[in-house]
Amino acid sequence: MKIISRLRDERFCAFCRSPRRLYVKKHVDLTNVLGVLLVTGALTHVLWGGPDPRGVVLFMTFIVTGEVFIYLRWRASIVCRMCGFDPLIYKKSPERAAKAVNQFFKEQAENPAFWMSKSPLLEVHRRLKEDEKRREDVAAVRKHVAAKKANALASKGGTAPIARSAAPTRPAATKSP
Repeated sequence: MKIISRLRDERFCAFCRSPRRLYVKKHVDLTNVLGVLLVTGALTHVLWGGPDPRGVVLFMTFIVTGEVFIYLRWRASIVCRMCGFDPLIYKKSPERAAKAVNQFFKEQAENPAFWMSKSPLLEVHRRLKEDEKRREDVAAVRKHVAAKKANALASKGGTAPIARSAAPTRPAATKSP
């Protein structure tokens, strides 16, 4: 157990490489134990007029409570706020970590505050939207070409022509912030 441990540190996300500050103190250290011992001694003296065995129970309650809160603070801080990557889940199951990042991405894509952030996922989201638009354009062109071929075949074969499809149109592009 270290006497004094560092509380926060600068780290990079393993997934999106964004810099962030996180709590590196994972457990209670000696300074916490000494502080709780002093507070418990003073509280025991005030409540019961001197040393009392109930002070030990109070001391253990404070230490356990402190350990729980320090660990939960550390656990919450290691999840990246930019991409939702959780290294502990990744160590246990990379597939679950990928699903969690995917879910985080889908939720954030619908959040207007996400568009104003500096998240590295913005570029990924924009690229996916462009790919989706490109696929829609290709599908519309293929449909148009197929309709032209069908009309050409129908006119050569003497059968009634198939209704013409309108030229592929794409809604006016809106600029995203």
